[in-house]
Amino acid sequence: MTPQELWRMALRAFYPREKMQTPKRQTMYCYTEGPMMYLGQQVVKLMQDSGFPAKIHCCYRSADDQGKLYNQVPKVTKALPYDSAHQYYEAVDIIHPSLGWNVSEAYWTTLSKCWEIIEDKHNLDLSIGHYWNFRDSAHVQLKSWHDFKDKVGAHKPTEDQLNERFREVLPKVWAAR
Repeated sequence: MTPQELWRMALRAFYPREKMQTPKRQTMYCYTEGPMMYLGQQVVKLMQDSGFPAKIHCCYRSADDQGKLYNQVPKVTKALPYDSAHQYYEAVDIIHPSLGWNVSEAYWTTLSKCWEIIEDKHNLDLSIGHYWNFRDSAHVQLKSWHDFKDKVGAHKPTEDQLNERFREVLPKVWAAR
């Protein structure tokens, strides 16, 4: 038995209620919403393979929505509009499809480990919210998102800009699609 199989068995034994059959498994990938949507979809599939249902909650967030979240009480985000990687498709939040953020530590740990697998697989430099001081376990962003922000400016990226960013961040994936 492999270590991954042992890990899955242990997780199933201790956290059975978080696991349920996901109605639709992640099988196809999106290439049109930047590299983080594609990577997030790969993480959703890894979570499903580990026995945890998962879904992408948010990749792109408009500046208006970001402002509403910033002004919400209690505070949901520390980032003002256009100070968040979400306005540039450079971040993704992954949560449980029915429980949302109300999950065990094992769920978040598994999610962060899935991100580390994807980070290694694609030789990326990600900022995983699970390891931040103020912990945002659902959130992951490219560490270089500010570079893309500087290119795009304070507005939503165009399709051409997203395609170029995808080619820049994941050149092998872009070439093989």
